[in-house]
Amino acid sequence: MELDEIKKIYLIGIGGIGVSALAKYFLESAKEVYGSDLVKSDITEELEKKGIKVFYKHDENNIDESFDLVIYSSAVPENNPEFEKAQSLKIKTLSYFEFLGELSQKYKTIVVTGTHGKSSTTSLLAMIMIKAGLDPTVFVGTNIKDIASNFRLGKSDYLVIEGCEYNANMLKLSPYLIGIPSIDADHLDFYKNLDDIKNTFQKFIDKLKNKENLVYNGANQNINSLQKSSKALSVSLNSESDLRAQDIKKVDNGQNFDLYFKNENLINIETNLPGDYNILNILIASGLALKLGIKPEIISQAIKEFKGLWRRFEIIGEWNTNLIISDYAHHPEELKALLKGVREFYPQKKIVAVFQPHQEDRTQKLFNDFLDSFVDTDDVILYPIYEVKGRRSDNAKSSEDLALELHQQKGQNIFYINAYDKLKKHLENYQDSLILIIGAGDIDNFARHYLKIN
Repeated sequence: MELDEIKKIYLIGIGGIGVSALAKYFLESAKEVYGSDLVKSDITEELEKKGIKVFYKHDENNIDESFDLVIYSSAVPENNPEFEKAQSLKIKTLSYFEFLGELSQKYKTIVVTGTHGKSSTTSLLAMIMIKAGLDPTVFVGTNIKDIASNFRLGKSDYLVIEGCEYNANMLKLSPYLIGIPSIDADHLDFYKNLDDIKNTFQKFIDKLKNKENLVYNGANQNINSLQKSSKALSVSLNSESDLRAQDIKKVDNGQNFDLYFKNENLINIETNLPGDYNILNILIASGLALKLGIKPEIISQAIKEFKGLWRRFEIIGEWNTNLIISDYAHHPEELKALLKGVREFYPQKKIVAVFQPHQEDRTQKLFNDFLDSFVDTDDVILYPIYEVKGRRSDNAKSSEDLALELHQQKGQNIFYINAYDKLKKHLENYQDSLILIIGAGDIDNFARHYLKIN
């Protein structure tokens, strides 16, 4: 595919965090960009302000033979009228990751993939590379506050991509360098089991031309079971890894540690990101940066200056004397790590977790794991599951089932609340607490818009 020959592009599902990054890429590449989504959002409104025409209905009349390329979100079904129209007109039609796969062949592409930690690690690496003057092009599944975007167009031959593991999408990419923070059981509506997940990641690692160009979490048993070069770089918080954190100190609204490579103390790292899980993300990003030849001093400076991410331990503001934080966590291990980190950062605060499970199939298959995810909270509020079209589950467990089981087994203050107005009324009972709004669905809208926090 020759990008110079493509002048006019249509993006189906343009409001998604991934496809919207492509919209910005094409716009900054001087292309004519159109797209559609079913819902007006902050993302689509931002794109409209940039001059992109957005349709709020999937209609075959939105597409004609003047388009050179149609790209669609993974959430778009094959019977989508715009997709079918593009096919009938024989317009080149690619999924989001199929396009990134073609793009990745033209760059030295660095892919961060895994079950958790992808967005944070990708963003940290991007900011380290920018600080080092490597000028990368970046695609990430969140907004990086430092660049106020989920996309950056660079002028170098480096491309940084957050590689989604759902549908084995990362296998479409051609990696020069890979970072893997975690592999756990997830997306079991696509993968058969954990072995199927591990086999898919093995296939991705095997795509590396230089087998040394891998940085991975040495404390994750699923990653350790894979075949890797002895010169690949392992990271963790323990002494058995090549790159590790030592002498970790938790301080007010932050933490710091010494970054060691084998027996050498490279530098001290300071961060305002919470939890051991973020130290691990920092280690993966640092390892990738070291593989690129970036000096430890630049790594340390970039991490210290890192401003954070949209919906990743994002402080929304204060409401009714309570601190409101939004986070995207939706897997049991992510929840557990997040809440442990929050407890360490705010040991004196009453912690209230408002959790919207994401997708019925995940809730059903990981139900028992969710029961162990809330040990570091005082109160737990369950909101109805965010349903994903095409990913339903027969006889699925509900949020109310989860609330009942948590109450019976854990004895915490557990609540099930099914509407924004009821949730707001309930939260009015708290003062001087930390209220976490958690989930990958639309619960973030409650914090950001319904509570109207300035």
